[in-house]
Order: sequence, then C-alpha cells, then structure tokens
Amino acid sequence: MKCRIILWMYSVISVLALLLLLSRENIFVLLALVLGVLLLGHREIWSLIRYRRLPVIDERVRDNLSNAMRLTGILFFITSIVLLLLLRFNVFKGVPVELIVSGEFVMVGIVYLIGYYYYDRVRPNLGKRAARWLKICLITAGLSLSTVALGIVLHNLISYWFDFEEAFFFILALLAAPAVFAVSMLVSLVIYIKGLFSPAGEG
Repeated sequence: MKCRIILWMYSVISVLALLLLLSRENIFVLLALVLGVLLLGHREIWSLIRYRRLPVIDERVRDNLSNAMRLTGILFFITSIVLLLLLRFNVFKGVPVELIVSGEFVMVGIVYLIGYYYYDRVRPNLGKRAARWLKICLITAGLSLSTVALGIVLHNLISYWFDFEEAFFFILALLAAPAVFAVSMLVSLVIYIKGLFSPAGEG
C-alpha cells in the first residue's frame, strides 16, 4: 500500500511538473520526465494495458518495490550531489542544464527498473560469490563516481589557493576514476545479465 501511494504521489507531482515544463517549452525535460514515469510505473502500466487492472502487490512484490525505491533514492541522492558539484565548477561547458536534468530524470526510472528486476529475478539466481562481486563492483563504481566530483573540487581549490595548475587530482578526476567506474559498471552489468537470464534457482 505504501509503495502504491509513493508511485501515485510521484505521478501527481510529475503531471504538475509536466504542465509547468509545457508552459516553459522545456521539451527535453518534458520527454525525460515522461520516460522516467513510464519506467517507474512499468508494472502498473503493463498490467492496465494487458489485464485492465492494477497488479496484485503481495509481500514479495512489496519487498522488491521497497528495496528498489530505496536503492533508487540513494543513487539519486549521490548523483545529485555529484552533478551539483560538477555544475558549480562548470564542468559541463556548453551543455544546457535542461539536458543534464533530463538525464537525471531518465536515470531515476532506469535505476528503479534495474533495481526491481535485481531483487525480483537476479538476486535469487546469483550465488553468494557472484552476489559478493556484484556488491563490490557497485560500491567501487559509487566511490569512483564520487571521486570524480571530489577530485575536480580539490583540483580547483588547490589551483586557486596556491595559484598553480595542480595535476594529481586533475588526472584522478578525469582519467583514473572514470576508468575504474567504467570497468566496475561493465563487470556489474555482466554479473547482472548472467543472473537475469539464468534459469530460476541455478545460482
């Protein structure tokens, strides 16, 4: 019940945001918000189209929804902080803020969708070793993403305070951390897909 209320609240807020965006002609953000809502409500929308009723939310589904929402909220919080720091130091030169906000709206829906299928189908099929590696890779990816923002902030601060072009944090933020992030996400994706398409109970 709580999960359904949250989804309805998100939908109402999204409709109000859509009206505001339409009035301001922010088409990119508008489309991204619509896509995010569709991804968040994929179960409900699919059930309404196919069966003309909302899906039954039993205890297992409710736990999956709650876990997926919690995961989405945490990642959304982290990426929002990272984006704010990157915007503060003008890393996205020439990129409209609307596109950045659009990307975050779509990311919310995608992360929720991935999270729901992880708890619903992937985790039951993963063995302990694969689950442990997936957790390690995701934590590493999160830390490396945070390192990008932190490295840029430290690079700018040190360069400003000591009036010279600092190199260590620059290389860390723009080369080393993104490379670690890419590798971690690639390994996570491989483990996730393996669990998603494994026969039930194989893990």
